[in-house]
Amino acid sequence: MLSPYTVLDLTGGRGDLASMLLGDMGANVIKIEPPGGSAGRREPPFMEGGLEAERSLNFFAFNRNKQGITLDLESKAGRNALRALVKEADFLFESGQPKTLDSIGLGFDVLKNINPKVIHVAISPYGWDGPHSDYAASDLTIAAMGGPMSVQGVRERAPLRISVPQVWLHTGAEAATAALTAHALMIQTGEAQFVDVSAQTAMIATMLSATSAHAIQGTDYQRAGALLQLGQASIPLVFQCADGYVVIAPTGPTLAVIVHWFVEEGLVPESWISGEDWPTYHFRLLQGQPISYPLDEVLEAVTKLAIRYTKSQLLERGLAEGVSLAPVNSVGDLAGFKQLEERGYWLTAPLPNGQEAQVPGLVVRMTETPMSVRSWTPTLHEHNNDVLGSVLGMSKEEISLASGVDAG
Repeated sequence: MLSPYTVLDLTGGRGDLASMLLGDMGANVIKIEPPGGSAGRREPPFMEGGLEAERSLNFFAFNRNKQGITLDLESKAGRNALRALVKEADFLFESGQPKTLDSIGLGFDVLKNINPKVIHVAISPYGWDGPHSDYAASDLTIAAMGGPMSVQGVRERAPLRISVPQVWLHTGAEAATAALTAHALMIQTGEAQFVDVSAQTAMIATMLSATSAHAIQGTDYQRAGALLQLGQASIPLVFQCADGYVVIAPTGPTLAVIVHWFVEEGLVPESWISGEDWPTYHFRLLQGQPISYPLDEVLEAVTKLAIRYTKSQLLERGLAEGVSLAPVNSVGDLAGFKQLEERGYWLTAPLPNGQEAQVPGLVVRMTETPMSVRSWTPTLHEHNNDVLGSVLGMSKEEISLASGVDAG
């Protein structure tokens, strides 16, 4: 799909996913790191054994389908090499790690003169030049500033971020989308485009309907843990099952089906089936209209039902009978998730330490323009000679000066 295009990735770990998505779609991606390696190479978790620069599983996960080179952008030779690469590139991603390109005289105004059609995507915590652009940032602070922490956890305790760091993944996906959108605009105008991607702004989208709650109901959602907020009512969503927890929304369409499960299990009398107009139950409950069975009795039946079965058993029956429910899966649960296995989602990857691992596959499967994994994550300065020598025609001495390492 994107095979005619070249992408330069200087993101230092904060935008690895963005360029990887374009690489999965066929683009030629060149990962450009400082001589000592990208900051992403120092992100945990780490695999056992192997060279220090290759131990980050996080870096390995988000840098496939890329060539890897190093450039010493503190040197004139390194900056000149980057200029030469920009001249032939279509996209450039940066995240200000370790320095912004503007600080070394290679900002957007310079880049667009080198390449009048380049798409320059700048990824940052709070915006490239906004009021908080100089604030310190971490996954935790951006999740807080972006808003999702305001609706996570219970009111009586401190706010929570999602357990596995998500900020730069959401931001990377938004950056990839923004890059392609800007490219479409460039085709129309013939002009280079600068895209300012704020991680804080990207995280706002993760709040889902909480962003519009005040406009609709007059109040913001409050942190309520596992409770579903419907207007002024709060209804439990998470129920313990035989091997963990499952999410079941006890609303009309769900209750219309699982009331039959209640009866089969002997949890309620058979009269419950016809004794209530279940599809409209939650609407009448919220409007204060008469209902046949109080909410606490309904929730007690759901609780007793869930504890008798495993997550998988409840999910399989829900899928078979059209009930919307979801297991609360751990990472381990996902690794053995039946749907992912049967759809062939997982891939086997050769790790730098000589072992193999099951890793996430492609995000979408297309027929006309299939995505693919053509190469795994490059080792540090693996393609210096290929890119700087074969593509740019540099000598070994010039490669050493530009890359900051011995060309060998």
